[in-house]
Amino acid sequence: MARERTINHNSITQTNSKENQMKLVANSDTAGNPTVALRWCLVPEEIAYLKDKKIPNPHILLLVVNDRRCVDRQLLPISDLMTYISFNHLGDNTVWATIVWHDEGLRKLREFYISKGKYGYNNGFYNRETDTLEDTDGYGLDSIVINISADFFAPEPAEWEKKWVNLLFETKPKDQCQFRKRRILAYTLQPILILFEIFIKISSRLLAALFFTVIRTRTKVNFVPIIHPFKNDTEDIYYESLRHGRNIYLRNKDNTEREDYAIAGVLFHPITVIVLSAILLMIDLAGTKIFLGWWSYLVGSLVVGVSIIVLVLIISVLGEVVKWLAGNIKSWRKKTSKDRRLEKARRQKAKYAQEAKAKKLAEEAKERAIQTNLDRLNKEFALISCDSGPLVPKLEALPKEKRTIHLRFLDLKARVCKPFAG
Repeated sequence: MARERTINHNSITQTNSKENQMKLVANSDTAGNPTVALRWCLVPEEIAYLKDKKIPNPHILLLVVNDRRCVDRQLLPISDLMTYISFNHLGDNTVWATIVWHDEGLRKLREFYISKGKYGYNNGFYNRETDTLEDTDGYGLDSIVINISADFFAPEPAEWEKKWVNLLFETKPKDQCQFRKRRILAYTLQPILILFEIFIKISSRLLAALFFTVIRTRTKVNFVPIIHPFKNDTEDIYYESLRHGRNIYLRNKDNTEREDYAIAGVLFHPITVIVLSAILLMIDLAGTKIFLGWWSYLVGSLVVGVSIIVLVLIISVLGEVVKWLAGNIKSWRKKTSKDRRLEKARRQKAKYAQEAKAKKLAEEAKERAIQTNLDRLNKEFALISCDSGPLVPKLEALPKEKRTIHLRFLDLKARVCKPFAG
């Protein structure tokens, strides 16, 4: 028989559904805080299913839906019993839950359910048309609706400080703790980084402007981005020049091709001047080293002559060695080819045997790990069961062994780090 229960506590509303499926319960004693403790339990039918299928590491997949959009996901071991969810959107937030697993292990499980790409999560499981989950390959389903009021969220910092603190980040901070971390950077290393960035931007943009003006001799090069490193982009320097500018050596003001561009244009082009200047500078710098005394030529001649003699001797010796090798290698190959074939076959056989042994050991280790997880889960199913007692979503209500360091950290964070409105 279906049951519906509603708890009102200021602006938090919880709605639970059927009795023959997993249950979600949120802590309604933290009104005024958009971070809510969420606890779950499984009914006996679900526990029996997991035991029967020998699922070694079941997880609970939580999806937060606001305004028919999936805005957050969590994937947690079902044995954790509880977690904390920080909401960044006001109004009704629906938390969907289902039990999931993957035959190929935790890495594949995470990859399938919570991996992200450039435009968000790689796999979508929420259908906004039917307002439910689908294609999760999961077992069991429940949802809870939590209404978050606007006054629950952390107050926004001053606008000028937000701009400075978030200057090096593409996304806005999710909560007060993340903003505090950024603030430490903003008032310590960020000024140095900004000065360095300004230097790099001005230098690179100056070089780009000189390249298009001097080397490519183009008009309509924009120098404004050099003095406004944050207001303008680097491509603003040459964007207008490439679209509507012209090369003054190749085209007239009306953008027609010049007819008087000949040898004089090539000789007086900036590239020609730069290359000739570089050649003359190199000749000038090397001029004091070109003319040396007569003895240097004598020593040089002796060195070259001796080197030639040594090189001829080396070539002669190598020729004899190659000739000897060519005469003996054929008989040596015949003698050793049979031994090599036998040795190769022996090594291949040993390799196959070793691989088979390693595969067997790996399978045995995998089976032991699965059995260990199953044994652990069998002990914890009593805690996960909805028949184990009242479901209280508070850290102090959990069994002592379940009050992990991670959950204690989340509990502390919920107290001191309010989320910002999304």
